[in-house]
Amino acid sequence: MLIGSHVGMPAFVFEHLTVLVVVVMAIVWGMGPSVMTSIASALGDNIMLKDPAGHPTIAGLRDVLDLVMFVAVAVTVAWLVASARRARAAAEAAVESERQARADRTRLIAMISHDLATPLSVVRGAVQIAQLGGLRSRTDVTRAWERVDTASARATSLLRTLNDVHSLETGELRLDVRVVDVCELIRSVVRMMDRMSERHPIALALPDEAALVECDAERLTRVFENLVTNAIKYSPNGGSIEMSLLRQAGEVFVAVRDFGMGVPADALPRLFEPGYRAPEAVVTASGFGLGLSISAEIVERFGGAIEVRRAQPKGTVITVRLPVAREATIHARSVYS
Repeated sequence: MLIGSHVGMPAFVFEHLTVLVVVVMAIVWGMGPSVMTSIASALGDNIMLKDPAGHPTIAGLRDVLDLVMFVAVAVTVAWLVASARRARAAAEAAVESERQARADRTRLIAMISHDLATPLSVVRGAVQIAQLGGLRSRTDVTRAWERVDTASARATSLLRTLNDVHSLETGELRLDVRVVDVCELIRSVVRMMDRMSERHPIALALPDEAALVECDAERLTRVFENLVTNAIKYSPNGGSIEMSLLRQAGEVFVAVRDFGMGVPADALPRLFEPGYRAPEAVVTASGFGLGLSISAEIVERFGGAIEVRRAQPKGTVITVRLPVAREATIHARSVYS
């Protein structure tokens, strides 16, 4: 305004430049700053500045109408530009959301295909051996049935884990909480997982007495399956897996230890974030980054927690901590969340 007044800029040029400035303000900073710019420009043009850029005062109704119309036009232009800006931002956000959803779906399909491939191939192999007459003794038949049972149980567990993901997201997770012996759950997991990889023998250390906790037995079993699966998955060079249980101070501690690649120190705080995977884990094995987050949330529903630490000289130790069951709650009950 000052430059226009000094060089003798005609009023219509000043008004066009003002509208242009208002549009730029709307694009860069939004509706509020552009409206303030239009009002300040109109007041400066009609009140503060002298000819030729404007009049020092408003002389009559015509000047008032001119001022009102100018502000109305400027505000309308600012509103239209700001609306277009918001619409564009919303469209870009929708496109990004759809792109992310497609990427997540692709990763999920890849994970399901990879994780189900092993148990399904075991089932198919057992069926082919039976068809070719390879089961010649009762021992062969028993081993084949054990392999099929293990593989089918693993496939069923994977599918139910995916169902738990949906239930947790929608808040419809239903837990059938009962008092169970954690030792028995661990033994069942070891019986199944010990047959999944010949390069990863599982060493088991359990006390003689029962370790009773209140939990959903099926889901806690899947938590232990997930921990052992991760121990195998992230020990690509093989090695033993150690699983132990300790009862202390009214709590049960179940530890799964491997001698694999370990967890980077900077990744430890983020391990339980849904979808997070350390860069080293992405390179080593496929996955969706949901197992630990689901396991942690389920264990928390039972009043417990999961802790992860680096093992020495290498590997990882994951500990599940659960409170010992109270004798007054021996009867079964259902918990809804």
